[in-house]
Amino acid sequence: VPMDPFTVNLADREAERFAQIGITLEIDDGKTGDQIKAFMPAIRNNILMAMADRTAGELMGRDGKAKLAEKVRKEASKAMGYEVDDEDEEEAEDPAAKPDPKAKKKKKKKAAAELPIKAVHFSNFIIQ
Repeated sequence: VPMDPFTVNLADREAERFAQIGITLEIDDGKTGDQIKAFMPAIRNNILMAMADRTAGELMGRDGKAKLAEKVRKEASKAMGYEVDDEDEEEAEDPAAKPDPKAKKKKKKKAAAELPIKAVHFSNFIIQ
């Protein structure tokens, strides 16, 4: 499901930075696509809020983009009424709280199977 491009001010404090990001949500069936369209205002809101929390430095690298894609997947699913486990992301951001990496991977795979959005793909990614 392609979405209209997002333009958002980033959380950089030293300068005014913004990002323009095009997103396509990967789904398995047309029914989910209809649900996404019905919840589009809430989905866009959650995605914009998730993007606005990031700095340009966080988004420049591949790892930062991958983390944003996973956050977008979770936030869009939340907007559709699905229960999402945010524990993985919080632990990843706090190096002191890292559990066994194998256990973390199992949690992610389980969560991925339950969410309606299978993947997030970026069609454009501009940071200024």
